Amino acid sequence: MGVIVIKLGGSLEGSAGAALAGAVQEAGRRGSPVVLVHGGGPRISKRLRDAGIELPFVNGLRQTSEEAMPHVMAALAECNRDIAEALAGRGVDVAAFADGEIVVAKDVGRLRTGDVAAVRVDPVRGAVASGCVPVIAPFGRDAAGRPYNINADHAASHIAGALGATRLVFLTDVPGIYRDFEAGDLLLDTTPDELEHLLQAGAFSTGMIPKVNAVLHAAQHGVREVWVVDGRDLEVLQMAMFGTSERRAAGTRLVAIKEGVTA
Repeated sequence: MGVIVIKLGGSLEGSAGAALAGAVQEAGRRGSPVVLVHGGGPRISKRLRDAGIELPFVNGLRQTSEEAMPHVMAALAECNRDIAEALAGRGVDVAAFADGEIVVAKDVGRLRTGDVAAVRVDPVRGAVASGCVPVIAPFGRDAAGRPYNINADHAASHIAGALGATRLVFLTDVPGIYRDFEAGDLLLDTTPDELEHLLQAGAFSTGMIPKVNAVLHAAQHGVREVWVVDGRDLEVLQMAMFGTSERRAAGTRLVAIKEGVTA
């Protein structure tokens, strides 16, 4: 197996720590390097509330102002430190990247909410080669060093594509992507065409919109298998990472089938 990129949702707030550490250690035993990208939404929201700053969300993306950016960076640095310390405390060697040094950001006309222009893969590969798990905060800097808040799902999908990852696993606090959340209609195995159709039909809302876009981006950029799973469930997490357990009725899986990607 190749590189596995894991995106840890900020909503999990440490509840996935034991499951994640166990899965990362198992990946090491199997010879599959793991790269971790984390979110931080709840901590960012708390810091902004404490500072009296309100920011709107548009299609699931926080519209970050200049005034808010220091609070965003502080919250992400805190998340990065806590995740790195939690993994290290369970015997995982980590390399923390908390200062926007991995993602090259670009301005897309949404104040300090940016997007990914490029990924600096050499530091990540260097950390992996030394036996460490890179832990990456989802913000970046442009060519002039200006920081931009970047959606963590988008960052993870770009990082996975740039690294040539074989799998990208999104850990969240729900069992996967739903065709209809209210009806409990969970997508198990899906395709880029199906997800694109549901997206255009308005089936998704709030934070699921950038997540689905990130899944599609990864599939279109060489990541063979993309999962969205409940990160608190060790068994389903290992199923998503290694594909060795019997398929459970949990988690959404997309297997990309396109030129250059084998089924």
